[in-house]
Order: sequence, then C-alpha cells, then structure tokens
Amino acid sequence: MKHLLLLVFAVSVLGCKNTSKNNAETSDNFSTIQGNYIFFENAAVLQNDAEIYGVFLNEMARQLNEKAAQFKVTDTDMVSVEVKGIVSTKDDPKILWENKLEIVEIISVSAVKETENILKLGTE
Repeated sequence: MKHLLLLVFAVSVLGCKNTSKNNAETSDNFSTIQGNYIFFENAAVLQNDAEIYGVFLNEMARQLNEKAAQFKVTDTDMVSVEVKGIVSTKDDPKILWENKLEIVEIISVSAVKETENILKLGTE
C-alpha cells in the first residue's frame, strides 16, 4: 500500500507541467508579452530578453504596424510593445522561428528607449 501511495504521489508531482514563460504572463491560453517589435518586408518579429517570436500577420498585427509607424524614423526601427496573444511552436511554412505569436490584443506601443550599450565608432 505504501508503494502504491508513493507511486501516485510521484506521478502527480512529476506530471505537473509549468506552462509559464520568462517575460510572458499566461492566462486563459493567452500570453501577455512585452518586447521590441519590428515589421519589415512582410515579416514581423517580437523579441524580449528571453525569446524571439515570429508574428502571424493577422488583422491585429496590421493594426500594430500602423500604430508602430508613428514611433519609427526608418522602416527598420524597432518599437516597444506589450501585446496579448497565442504562443505556439507548431510548424509553419512562412514563419521559421521556433516560437510563433498570434496577436489578439494590443496593450501598448511606444518608442524604444535608448540604452547605454550602444557602440559608437569614431570621435564625437
């Protein structure tokens, strides 16, 4: 009986799966992700400190592109975003990143803050 009880306990503890990700808050199958977003030539990527996500170009991604345009100086500039979406790892013929994101809600969009880790060539 002790062995059976120990086996049930071990299976229940080891069978639990932690689905949370770094820099992503998960609720109701949606993840809230903050990071730097770039859209260029029909491809979009969202990157935070822990992951890189290929973004599906749905209607919400198109709306995000429009909102991000006002914070960009050049087409290749990144913007800081917070979005809610569905993260998956299923194969896709167009998105080759391991993690893929389908945006379902745009929470915020802002300019990327300058950092001190910028390599400057030449003299000022």
